[in-house]
Amino acid sequence: MHQSVRDYWIAFNDPLEGRVDFMYLDQKGWVSTGIGNKIDETVQENSPPSHAEREASLAAANELGWQVGSGGPAATQEDVASAWDAVKARLDLAPHGHRAFEGLTGLRLDNSEIDRHVYAKLDQMESFLITRAPFAQFSTWSANAQLATLSMCWALGPNFHFPLFEGWVAERDWNAAAEECHFTPDIGTIRIRNMLDRSHFLLARIVEDQGLPGEQMALYLSDAFGVQGALLVLGYKPGLQDGDDGPNTQGAVMSFQGDNGLDQNGAFNDPNTVSALGARLAELGFTVL
Repeated sequence: MHQSVRDYWIAFNDPLEGRVDFMYLDQKGWVSTGIGNKIDETVQENSPPSHAEREASLAAANELGWQVGSGGPAATQEDVASAWDAVKARLDLAPHGHRAFEGLTGLRLDNSEIDRHVYAKLDQMESFLITRAPFAQFSTWSANAQLATLSMCWALGPNFHFPLFEGWVAERDWNAAAEECHFTPDIGTIRIRNMLDRSHFLLARIVEDQGLPGEQMALYLSDAFGVQGALLVLGYKPGLQDGDDGPNTQGAVMSFQGDNGLDQNGAFNDPNTVSALGARLAELGFTVL
């Protein structure tokens, strides 16, 4: 993948998945951690594991450097197994989100270990993806097309099967791919991921049509959705990138404006603000549309 995809990956996914330093159950009852990293090989969702599934899951969980408490000693394999079992046993809490599991176990990950594991999983995912015929030319795709496809993999796994989508990406028809990248249930952060993936496939089409550098990530600043993405890249917190010009977005715009000597009016479409955002993104190597 292009370096710009790796550089953008955590800023792109963190608002969708959250950064969680403990084990929790996702909405399908799979033990997860980090930034949406599944450490559960149970095949059936919302179900207890078989013996073999548990063993495979514990092997995955032990790939991470768990600590007993934040900054504490390294956890043993027995510690990890005990924590994993305790979390998996609470399938009743899965619908309530990761915060319901915060005090259930004492094992924690530090930020550097979360990042290391995220990038390791990203590389594993890409390595598998490019073995599949529709994605054989993945390395030649623009950064935006790579990002959108890897985003789908992050949610679905790199062996997902969308025949129409796979046909379009093999032909580099990014507009058609944008209309076939949607997956369900189209609610919550999945809805936003669908919106983001579609947006980046459409940007991939523009990048190719205009002959822009494919190795650079392209972003646009023409609406609230695009400005939210720019703010996230720059470390501001507009909330989820959902296109809603609400108080969180306005607050993040005002923070950016204040840091850059601009009138703090909170307007995402203020021309001076858009210009300043574009300049900052260009300094970081982004193509601004």
